Amino acid sequence: MKVGVLIVTHYRLGEEFLQALRLILPEAPEFEAVSVDPNMTVETVRQAIASGLKRADKGAGVLILTDMFGGTPSNMSLSFHDEHQVEVVTGMNLPMLIKLATLRDEKPLDELARFIKAYGQRNISVASELVPEGDVRSGHE
Repeated sequence: MKVGVLIVTHYRLGEEFLQALRLILPEAPEFEAVSVDPNMTVETVRQAIASGLKRADKGAGVLILTDMFGGTPSNMSLSFHDEHQVEVVTGMNLPMLIKLATLRDEKPLDELARFIKAYGQRNISVASELVPEGDVRSGHE
């Protein structure tokens, strides 16, 4: 059994992340996305997330990725923690999705959540700190 992945974000951000993932990895597994917009009621958001969880569940729990801590997508996702086998990781980025799509070893849900959080943090950089001094390209010759 595998851990399912559900992306819950403001507007269509999660769907756009999935499009970018499929551009990079056309054979990426099917992850689910739920878009939250300000016109949705609390109950509508809750129903959308519940439906997304059902679609994403592969039998070993669901890892929910959200765009930011404290926003409606994260807060509503956290409300499922006690009644479903879920972990919520906030502040998602594209490297996290790529890693989840290419993982070969299966990890339990709690271990996967910790791993992907650390992986996402390691992939946030200041580009000028990564290239040798004088090698930063301005785009102008």
